[in-house]
Amino acid sequence: MRTFIERLCAAQDALTKAAAVLAAVGLILITVFYVYEVVTRYVFNSPTAWVSDFVSYMLCALVFLALPKVTQEKGHVAVTIMVDIMPEKVHGYVNAVISLIGFACLSFAALISLQENLRQIDKNIVTLATVSIPQWWVSSFITFGLALSALYMLRQFSLTYEKDDHLAPTGHE
Repeated sequence: MRTFIERLCAAQDALTKAAAVLAAVGLILITVFYVYEVVTRYVFNSPTAWVSDFVSYMLCALVFLALPKVTQEKGHVAVTIMVDIMPEKVHGYVNAVISLIGFACLSFAALISLQENLRQIDKNIVTLATVSIPQWWVSSFITFGLALSALYMLRQFSLTYEKDDHLAPTGHE
């Protein structure tokens, strides 16, 4: 059982790494195409019809492709003043509760997003833009990022457990 969970975690880490690479490529593409748009618009007086839409879609995608990596590395914004003023021996308990709350909230948001993705597919909803695409192509990245981040919050919670399954304080991180 342990090796199965370790393999799932390794698969999640590999998927997260691939998503982070795609986010970086997306940022490069946004930059390149935005410069391309400026050159074609102001140098050749021939603006494109698609770059603005592409940049908008890609920005949404890259934020949610990068979100799991940020969550994995605990790089998200955290206001820790309440934990900091608590006794050291309860930090692990508080961090475990925070991780569970984060898991619940992210899972709930991912579920709502998934339901919206399915509705968009069912109703064949397209974006309101110059170059329309199925809206779920963009919003599915939201579901992906939220769901993978929720799993990292669950993993962060599980790291507070010792081998005998008693919650153990991990200290302030």
